[in-house]
Amino acid sequence: MINVFNLALFLLVTMSPPTKSLHLAGTWNSNNFFLFLAKFGFQKTDPKELENTQGYIYGNITNSSISSSTKELTLVVVDSEYFLDFYGNSSLAPSLACPAMFKKIDQIAFDYICKPKGVEDFLRKIPCPTKKLCVDEDNPANVVPGYQFTYKVRDVQRPRFWYLSLVSCYRDTSGRKCEWHSSKDSEITINYDIWLVNGNPSVKGLNPFEHQFSFELHDVFEIHLIAFTSCVIIFLLWIYAFTSNQRHIITCLFTACICGELLSIMMNLTHVSIFAFNGIGAEWLGKIGTLLDLATQCLVMLLLILLAKGLGITTDQFKWRSVIFTLWAAYTLLNVFLYIWNLVEIDNIISNTDEWQTWPGYATLAFRIIVMFWFLYELRQTFGQTNRDDMSFVMHFGAFFLVWFSYLPALALVTLQVSPLWRYKTILSINYAVEILAYAVLVHLFWPARSILFLVEGERPLPTYDLEITGLLDDMQESTVFDHEGDEIKDSMLGRDKASASDQATKRGDIQMKSKKSLFKSTNGRSRASNGAMLSNGSLQFHQDNKAYDRNELDEKDL
Repeated sequence: MINVFNLALFLLVTMSPPTKSLHLAGTWNSNNFFLFLAKFGFQKTDPKELENTQGYIYGNITNSSISSSTKELTLVVVDSEYFLDFYGNSSLAPSLACPAMFKKIDQIAFDYICKPKGVEDFLRKIPCPTKKLCVDEDNPANVVPGYQFTYKVRDVQRPRFWYLSLVSCYRDTSGRKCEWHSSKDSEITINYDIWLVNGNPSVKGLNPFEHQFSFELHDVFEIHLIAFTSCVIIFLLWIYAFTSNQRHIITCLFTACICGELLSIMMNLTHVSIFAFNGIGAEWLGKIGTLLDLATQCLVMLLLILLAKGLGITTDQFKWRSVIFTLWAAYTLLNVFLYIWNLVEIDNIISNTDEWQTWPGYATLAFRIIVMFWFLYELRQTFGQTNRDDMSFVMHFGAFFLVWFSYLPALALVTLQVSPLWRYKTILSINYAVEILAYAVLVHLFWPARSILFLVEGERPLPTYDLEITGLLDDMQESTVFDHEGDEIKDSMLGRDKASASDQATKRGDIQMKSKKSLFKSTNGRSRASNGAMLSNGSLQFHQDNKAYDRNELDEKDL
């Protein structure tokens, strides 16, 4: 199992596409022909605050070495309407690819020699001259100070994804032919340093947790922060309960789940916070947090199956151990495989398909539904074996976690109708809400005042405090008062003297003490169901025994 998670971590860190880093820096050689840099969601532009709400793409692209080639490369920034054809034709032979890639773009893109009537500023000739603006920047006032080029992205209708790429193509303007040719063999190596942001770079402090984030990641910091705060509160409450004589294999496993969830949220929150500062973040930390969250969710499922089988509720025996761990390991491995498939097989450049819309995703959701039915079957078996009248724990537990099992398949179907610009934050919010609510429900059900009848240790007598919070001690004391009053009436009717009445009361007190002691004892062979029945119905049985004893004593006196 450890080797599988190590492999998944390696793939998560090394195979992640560059679209997550919105401060792009690196080196590229024209021999590679095409390099996709980023897919970035720009927010809707507010015409009243044009400069502060439009998108900016700015940076430096220079030649890393002296080159005698007169050919150029091209920086391309387009939206999805033009990117599909552009990217789709990049797989052709270089001599054929360049004319095909720019055929649709040339219909609207501006070029001061070949397309002076173009309305869209999509293209830049690169590399730019050292310490000078790019040749296509005809208005220096539009360029962010300290950089060589600037794109301003305005869309007053809706948020939209834009795509940034480098390609080894150049436009031949000699004789105004304006034809596209390949420059793959030019042996040009460039260094690039590019920023993609929402809002004016000079006022990025207005909202640092949206400025450098693609639109689909807006509000993600707040979501992580709220989830982290809620999880800390639940964790502190549970630590108080866990240290209040709630040590059990179930509660220990639940503690591990809460700690894993808290740590995974903290890692993702740290990554997002660093990302807001430098546009890169600690991506390895976010990937470890993702893996830890995956492991924690699988561990919660194991906990639910064990509770459904009655471990710590109706029995102390851990039966069908090999079957449970085999199915749990299969589900965990399937989730890990789904993450790997998402990294390797899904084309995140042009595809808006998430991992649940693939056959491994369908298999994972189907497996989850099978586990849900298994959970219901085991819960039914546990419910049938218990002898207690109060089954509120099982009823509330089963009802809520039936929703917990079924929410993910339902969410996968619903989010098909949600725009990719809103899908990630929607799924993240619902996942956090359901997971944290699940922990809150379990803490409530395991709270000492409620769970003392279900997680009681068979060999240890219940302390007085535990009897007080369950109400058993008050019932015992109340029944003792009524028994004494009944004894006095019986004594007056029989005309016994005070000495005889005192002796009989002493005998009855000894018998009651023995009955109380037998109430606290439990044998090794009894299950938790019998123990719980004894605790919940012990006072009633205790009353019946006293009345039977009184009737026998009266019969003897009458004789």
